Amino acid sequence: MRRKGEDTDAVEEIPAASAAPVVLPDLPPTLVINTVEQYKALADPVRKRILGILQHHPATAKQLADWLGMAPGTAGHQLRVLEAAGLVQVVARRVVNGIIAKYYARTARIFLAEFSPEITGVSSTFLNRVQSLRDELAETLAKTEGATVDESTAWMEVFRVRLAPERARVYQERLAALIEDLAREVSDPAGVVYTVGATIFRAPPYLQREAAPPDE
Repeated sequence: MRRKGEDTDAVEEIPAASAAPVVLPDLPPTLVINTVEQYKALADPVRKRILGILQHHPATAKQLADWLGMAPGTAGHQLRVLEAAGLVQVVARRVVNGIIAKYYARTARIFLAEFSPEITGVSSTFLNRVQSLRDELAETLAKTEGATVDESTAWMEVFRVRLAPERARVYQERLAALIEDLAREVSDPAGVVYTVGATIFRAPPYLQREAAPPDE
């Protein structure tokens, strides 16, 4: 990952007419993020969408602006915020009509947020991430426009189980390992982008009643 202040000439400038399509570089599967700057950068919903796009293929500010319906200057500003926070990087340059177009990608395929309570304050990072997942799922289902929703569109299983805390940790570790496997999965240029969310948490107090005694 290129750090702030490093030499940007390391990214080769190639005329667009003679250049091959920009492909996603081999990104690290995960990156731990834990600074105030990174937390603020992720707080904006537009920047979250930009990161979602750049997770799978590089793009310029102009391309992002067209896809997200905003001015190129606005997209460029959001990219600069994300770059300053170490969340995106320039991976290629193309000369178009004498102007250098920068192609951005994420600095890792998955960001692992480890923000302290001093950074997050009252707001819960966990709840924010769940809300973002809910919004993305709602957008996907809305785009089906009455089409049948099946496992090719969205799949989810929600249930509750009574476990000893140590058994819950076992399943938490297994879920984490599965997510790590997905993070290392080789991206298929001809494939479909899927969103994956996994969590295991202690159910609310009203469900924490003692198990009913067996019938006599």
